[in-house]
Amino acid sequence: MRRVDPKIYTKDYYLTDCTGHQEFKYTLGELLEPRFKEIVPYLKIHKNLKILDIGCGRGELVYYCAKLGGKSYGIDYAKDAIQLANLLKEKKDASIKKRMSFIQMDAKKLLFPSSFFSTVILTDVVEHLYEEELELVFKEIKRVLRPQGSLIIHTAPNRLFNDYIYKYYCYPMSTLIVNLWNNFSRNKYPNIAMPSKLRADSHSKMHINEPTYYSLYKLFQKYNFKGFIKSTNITVRKERQSMKDLLFNLIVFLDPLSRLFPLNIWFGSDFFSVLKNTK
Repeated sequence: MRRVDPKIYTKDYYLTDCTGHQEFKYTLGELLEPRFKEIVPYLKIHKNLKILDIGCGRGELVYYCAKLGGKSYGIDYAKDAIQLANLLKEKKDASIKKRMSFIQMDAKKLLFPSSFFSTVILTDVVEHLYEEELELVFKEIKRVLRPQGSLIIHTAPNRLFNDYIYKYYCYPMSTLIVNLWNNFSRNKYPNIAMPSKLRADSHSKMHINEPTYYSLYKLFQKYNFKGFIKSTNITVRKERQSMKDLLFNLIVFLDPLSRLFPLNIWFGSDFFSVLKNTK
């Protein structure tokens, strides 16, 4: 079966390229990067709740859940990811370490009993899996997740946004606004990245199945997962430091309107879902 070679997910990738590497380098999981901060309000963690983080990478979310009292498991098929996650674990207090487990494992064959977890997290994994892999992963999630258990997903980018909306609307509109502003103001306002720079070099090898709203919708329907598909636009929108940033985000990205259906079909830069396992 086709798959992305796990050997390309190196320590160098996790420490210099993968989103959140700076926060990890300086705080070793104590400070979550913005992508994770969008997720944590939906993690209803209580003591001894069993959580599985598929594609756990460096292990930050596993650590976060363990700090809140959950029994947290992180799996990744990349050897270097698990080594970094265990490094994080060894630096933490014993009371938290005992609630954290990191295992090198392929998500297409989960070595856990049926209905074992109350929550499964799938953060920025979907786009790394071929369609046939994704089908097997969802079958396994369905099996190990309890009835009415939660599946929390974040995936980026929205292929339609990257290929069309950013290139033909967002970037031209941003360029127009920035040029007008900078011609009349001493305080220069930066433009957004050129469309050719929107994807990192590593994405060409790793992002082999960038989703759309409807590809996710069909997948969730097939396996009877019920919930919402929203967007956060965290990957593109300007950090809101002033009214100027708010207006820029509204005009260029239609944010925050584009976080919700139907605008996020095209204008959402990413997708975020909280789903229930309806057996």
